[in-house]
Amino acid sequence: MERLKDRVAIVTGAAQGIGKALALGLSREGAKVVIADIHQDNAVAVKDEIRAAGAMALAIATDVSDEMSVEAMVENCIEEFGKIDILINNAGIFPVSSVEDMQEEEWDRVIGTNLVGAFLSSKAVASKLIEQESGRIISISSGRAFQGAKNAAHYASSKAGIIGFSKALALELAPRRITVNVICPGITDTAQPRGHQSEEQIYAQGQKIPLGRIGQPEDLVGTAVFLASDAAAFITGQTIIVNGGSIMW
Repeated sequence: MERLKDRVAIVTGAAQGIGKALALGLSREGAKVVIADIHQDNAVAVKDEIRAAGAMALAIATDVSDEMSVEAMVENCIEEFGKIDILINNAGIFPVSSVEDMQEEEWDRVIGTNLVGAFLSSKAVASKLIEQESGRIISISSGRAFQGAKNAAHYASSKAGIIGFSKALALELAPRRITVNVICPGITDTAQPRGHQSEEQIYAQGQKIPLGRIGQPEDLVGTAVFLASDAAAFITGQTIIVNGGSIMW
C-alpha cells in the first residue's frame, strides 16, 4: 500500500544515515523525494538508488544553515514537482568539545546547522503549505535533548531547541491543517556515533537498551511514514521517542 502516493517530500541531510533511510522509505510509499544535502555526490547516489527502484527523486545541493540556499532548494522542488507536502528536517552535525574548550565558532556552526537549519527549512516550506492548507513538517531531534550530552552541549541544546520550536510552529500552523511533529531517536547505527565513540562503547550502550540493541536507521521509517500520512492528521506538536526503551516518558 502506497500511503504517500503522489506526495512530494523534502528530506534534509538525506545523503546518508537516518536521512537516507527516510528518503528511501518515503519513496517506497509512493512519495516523490527531494534529497537536500550539502554533500552533492552522495545525494545524487541516493537519488539514483530511488530512481532505479522506479520512484521519482531529485538531488539538490543544500546548505541548511544558509537561507538563500534553502530558499533555492524549495523553489527547485516546486519547479520540478509542482508542490511540497512533507518536510523532514534531518540535517545535523555532532562535533565533540567540552564547554570549557568550545569555541564560539563551533557553537554557532552546530546551532546553525541543527536548529537554525530546521527553522530556515520550515519557514521556506511553511509558506507553500499554507497556500494549499495542508502538509506535514517532521523534525529529527535526539535523546540528548532530554539527557544532555557530555562534551556536546551545542548538540544537546540544538536538539532540545528543535522540540520547543516544533511545538510553537505546531500552534501557528494548526489553523491551516498543517501538522508539526518530532521524532526522537536514541543511539543509531550510523557514522555519527562513530565520530566520538569506539565500537566497544557503542556495543555496550546497545546492551543497556531494553530491546537489546542500538537503533537502525530503518527503525525510524515507520514512524516518519505514519506522521506524514493521513492516519496522523490529528497529531501535532508531539515528540515520538523511538529508542528501544532507553528513555521512557
